[in-house]
Amino acid sequence: MQFHWWDYGVAGYVEAAAALARLRDKGKIANIGVTNFDVPHLSEILDAGVPVVSMQAQYSLLDERPRNGMIDLCRRSDIAVICYGTVAGGFLSERWAGRREPGGELTNRSLIKYKLIIDDFGGWDLFQQLLLTLGRIAVKHRCDIATVASRSVLNGIKWRPSSSAQRTPRI
Repeated sequence: MQFHWWDYGVAGYVEAAAALARLRDKGKIANIGVTNFDVPHLSEILDAGVPVVSMQAQYSLLDERPRNGMIDLCRRSDIAVICYGTVAGGFLSERWAGRREPGGELTNRSLIKYKLIIDDFGGWDLFQQLLLTLGRIAVKHRCDIATVASRSVLNGIKWRPSSSAQRTPRI
């Protein structure tokens, strides 16, 4: 079961996670994972004794928030990290290298979101410098920019949870 809580201002996320733990204990679900929690809120869930096995988070060269303590918490707690957005909806690719900054032509919500992340990263010019650097690395390793970007995220995690925890979902 992948668990996400949209608004921490609304009480009940620890109680909801504890209810999931009870369902797990009864064999109704195999494992509990969380999505987009931050360190303090995931810590509360863990302190309540909820057996979390995975943390799904957006993580890329443009958005390294998981490095702000989340990866360390997951490592200490034997929680697998599941990354999404590692290629920023395709922005981290040859397709966008050397291109002008997109404006209103972005109609896909995902691309709009990742363009906002590029803006937070430092803007289109800095993003183009990143693509140029990634392109050089990609040529050196005979691969593409997306592969280099994905590998950098994997290198940032550099660990595997113990094999003692059951991680294969029951179907």
